[in-house]
Amino acid sequence: QFRRFREVTLTQLQAIAGNYNISYNIDARFRALAAQDEVTAAALRDTQATLRAELARAAAAARRLRRRVRRLEGRVAAWGQRQEPQEPLANRTRGPAGLGAGRWQRLRQEQQHLREGARPGVPAWETQGQVSPREPPEPLQPHGPHAEQRAAGSPPKPKKLQAWHRRRERLREEGERPPNEARSVAVLREAALQPCGAGSVLLFPNSSVENVAVLGAGLRAGLRALSLCAWLSTPAPYLGTLLSYATEDNDNKLVLHGWDRGLRGSMHFVIGDPEFRELPVTRLLDGKWHHLCLTWSSEQGKFRFYVDRRLLAAGSGFQQGYEIPAGGSLVLGQEQDELGGGFDPSEAFVGRLASLALWSRALTPGEVASLATGQGQPPGALLTLADASPRGWVRRAECACLERCP
Repeated sequence: QFRRFREVTLTQLQAIAGNYNISYNIDARFRALAAQDEVTAAALRDTQATLRAELARAAAAARRLRRRVRRLEGRVAAWGQRQEPQEPLANRTRGPAGLGAGRWQRLRQEQQHLREGARPGVPAWETQGQVSPREPPEPLQPHGPHAEQRAAGSPPKPKKLQAWHRRRERLREEGERPPNEARSVAVLREAALQPCGAGSVLLFPNSSVENVAVLGAGLRAGLRALSLCAWLSTPAPYLGTLLSYATEDNDNKLVLHGWDRGLRGSMHFVIGDPEFRELPVTRLLDGKWHHLCLTWSSEQGKFRFYVDRRLLAAGSGFQQGYEIPAGGSLVLGQEQDELGGGFDPSEAFVGRLASLALWSRALTPGEVASLATGQGQPPGALLTLADASPRGWVRRAECACLERCP
């Protein structure tokens, strides 16, 4: 009986040992499968990271390619504009058949007189030495871009005609003033656009890629509207880059830049590359101080571009509904081809900047006029020139009045 009990016990113990081995083997297999899963997940993560890096490099290369294409298009357009006037200029040197030399010379003098108009301080009749002030003036001939339409019998629009008459009246009044008085008026007008108390001025001495000013920590919140205003003067024949805002996924979220290989009298206003608008900046390239102000609103995509209080460009539907994201790099004087770098000397700003400020709303025309005449800065500016950190050879100077800046 005892042996029987021992055999039964041994059989039960062997069954228990077998069951234990089965569960142990199952646990080992689960652990092996979990380890394989972790290895597979790690390999997948590495593959995804490599793919993202390749896509980022491809996107950066595509953006650089688009930029080069735009520059080439600008160069071709500039070359075309230089070539177009050559033939008409050559034709103007020869008089039409059937006219004598004296008659042709007189017609050319009258045409030159009409183009110049009345100069300040000189009566209109003195600009053409052959006509006496007692002689009745000859009727004005149509000239300018709409001359052919007027010659064909198409009258100018009433608003344009009234503006033209007002301008002629103003020029006549200034032309009839004594020379000293006319010069005084010009000086007063220029002084009105050069206010004192502008604060500090940033001087960008040359186009070195080391000359840059970093504006604080960039944007802390996204922008659905903006206004950027500043005083500037540049001796360069092109404007260069005033402001560049780049993020990790796009180096052209907000850019105001020109370059020496494109149309030198224009500037690109970029929001969310590749969308941009071309703005005229020829008025800014005379080496004098000028006030610039640019506004944009995402609600209807409206933008306005002012120079010395005058509206030079406007439009709508530009990046409507778009938001400029936060967390990027915001710099002055250089155009970023990558986050915080990738500068190109052909796009650098050379000159002086003063009273620069950025708002998160579109300023009204009255506020722009107040800025341009030195009547105070609207409240609520996100960033000003005081937040800029100069680098390279950029230096900061304090000026009581803009015309006295070094």
